[in-house]
Amino acid sequence: MDACKWRGALSDDGPSAEAFVTAMAAQTSTTSTPPAKVMVGNYSGFEFDHSVEGSVDIKACDGGKLCIHSETRSDCSRWYSTQNEHETYRVVDLNGQRAVVAVAHIDETINPELMREARAVFDSIVFKADKTS
Repeated sequence: MDACKWRGALSDDGPSAEAFVTAMAAQTSTTSTPPAKVMVGNYSGFEFDHSVEGSVDIKACDGGKLCIHSETRSDCSRWYSTQNEHETYRVVDLNGQRAVVAVAHIDETINPELMREARAVFDSIVFKADKTS
C-alpha cells in the first residue's frame, strides 16, 4: 500500500517473514534495499534497509506521518515523521511465526557512538530453538 495514504488501507500480510519483506518492498512513498538472507541464531530470515522516498511531503500524509507497519488494521504502530528516518530490519521465521527486529536512525544529530552501540545491540540479538522436552 501507500505508506502516505494509509488510513483505511492497512492490510494483513500474514505471519511469514517473506510476506513482511514483500509488503515492505511494495510500499509506495518508501524504498527498501533488496533483502539479504541471514541466519539469526538457529533461524533463517532476511535483512534489508527501509527509508523515506526522496520526494514525499510527509506533512501531507494521513496523520502527518508515513505508516511503515502496524499491529492493527485501524491505526499505525510504526511510522516515519521526517525525511531522514531510516531503519535496518531483520525479519525471521520462528517456525511459522514472524519476528521483526529493527534498528532506527531518526536524526543526523544523534551521537554516532550511540548509533554504534545501538547497532551492536541489534547485531547481538539471536533466536535459538528451545531444546527442552
